[in-house]
Amino acid sequence: MENQLENKLIDIFFQRNLLSKHQLDAAFREQKQTQELLIEVIIRLGLADREKVSRIWAEAIGYPYYDLKKEIVDFNAVRLVPHHMAERFHLIPIKSENGNIHIAMYNPGNVIAIDALRRATHKDIKIYVANIESIGEAISTHYREGIVSSADEIDRLASMAVRGSVSEDKDPPAVRIIDLLIEKAIIDRATDIHISPDEKATRISFRIDGIMRPINVLPKQIHSQIITRVKVMAGINIAEQRLPQDGKIDYQYSGRYVDIRTSTSPTHNGENVVLRLLDKANIVMGMGRLGLDPANHSQITELSKKPHGIVLSAGPTGSGKTTTLYSILQELDALEKNILTIEDPIEYRLPYIKQSQVNEKAGRTFAKSIRHFLRQDPDVILVGEIRDLETAKIAFQAAMTGHLVLSTIHTNDAAACIARLMDLGVESYMIPSSLRAVMAQRLVRTVCVHCQEEYLFTPDEMEMSAIKDYGITSEKRGRGCGRCDGTGYYGRSGIFEILNITPAISRLILQKVSSDQILLKAQEGGMQTMRENGIDKIKAGITTLLEVDRVTG
Repeated sequence: MENQLENKLIDIFFQRNLLSKHQLDAAFREQKQTQELLIEVIIRLGLADREKVSRIWAEAIGYPYYDLKKEIVDFNAVRLVPHHMAERFHLIPIKSENGNIHIAMYNPGNVIAIDALRRATHKDIKIYVANIESIGEAISTHYREGIVSSADEIDRLASMAVRGSVSEDKDPPAVRIIDLLIEKAIIDRATDIHISPDEKATRISFRIDGIMRPINVLPKQIHSQIITRVKVMAGINIAEQRLPQDGKIDYQYSGRYVDIRTSTSPTHNGENVVLRLLDKANIVMGMGRLGLDPANHSQITELSKKPHGIVLSAGPTGSGKTTTLYSILQELDALEKNILTIEDPIEYRLPYIKQSQVNEKAGRTFAKSIRHFLRQDPDVILVGEIRDLETAKIAFQAAMTGHLVLSTIHTNDAAACIARLMDLGVESYMIPSSLRAVMAQRLVRTVCVHCQEEYLFTPDEMEMSAIKDYGITSEKRGRGCGRCDGTGYYGRSGIFEILNITPAISRLILQKVSSDQILLKAQEGGMQTMRENGIDKIKAGITTLLEVDRVTG
């Protein structure tokens, strides 16, 4: 039976040209050694993304697919299935009607889970297949009883810490406080936790969808206990309070593995701490999931096929540049190409790709690593960031000697990247000969699909924002619901502009003209700016004018 199912999966992959023969051969060789399901090997090796494989898996086993990121989950159905059962069997109830309970699960062949559900709910079970990572996120979101009151629990523990008491499990209250904060941050999809000392209190904030939100205020007396706990978890010096320190925490919650980058910085009121969460279940990778429109998607795909040259991703910190470059790498066949990366830090492990991390203390810089890579027979080199002249020169030399180089650079838009390279000291003649394109991007919050409604702009709004030039009279807005925590937004999407280095642009670069002149020439050649791309997303009901204005100025 298992062999028949695998043969059906293979047929579907072949019919849709999703995997080549040598990719499937590699997956089979891996499976022989690890004894995993074939679909798990395909996902782990990065041969296809989990969402796509999950849909094919549903088709092969004959069950409907349920997209938990788009469809609504009925909370009344969630109440019928205990939390521990959802966790154990990797499932989420989605609705209950006519004596049936509808369940989204990863493995419908788990008869033990289905029998347990029938006994627990006394209902007939209707099965759907869902992406296992989406199921984990849905469980965290909808089984919130222990987290909804976490703010009150943190306040209670903080009072105990001030009194010098211990918690029920005999640990200092600071231990449980940090665990609760991290767990709440994971559930709320926060990318950062800020622990900031004030004159009389310690303030806790989360960054969610790019926006800071206040979460808790703790007594100043326990600030040192909180910081010490974070330092112990991150493996950094608890006695050093005068210098900034960096560390890393490996955290597991509800079957999800989260890398937490820890940074401490001394301030007048005490040490400030920022925890950056890299939740692997929430990483959105793959060219089809970045928010690219078909034209931009096609352009980037063509750029990734270039045998040599430099492709730069531009934007400020937190604009999704690295995710875009990772997605490009996923489009490449790592079985046929030797792909090397030097990053600071490595944000996500990519199968079949040789990744290394900058180590300044050991002398492992971006520039030295690229030099070493050139002796490793590379096809593609990813450089985490071009931040100095030495790195820029070696990256351009690598591109000129037959390698495709991908990197990021901190500029506000694509045209400004040219001026930035010249400011670093790159000779103007080197830029057009090696640079293929610059992709600039920002992240905008997306309208919550669970509470969105049509909003008609008033005449005053039309005049103030000048959007009448774009032919917009309305937009989708979220009115605020439990799913989006009352904000009207849930998740983020990219807006892009791609500056191709055409002969006309090359001539302007050699003439060392201003960024504005380069931008005008690019627009004459058909380049869509980030703002124009954002307007298209407003028309499509994906985001709002307020968001596009916020990130594009």
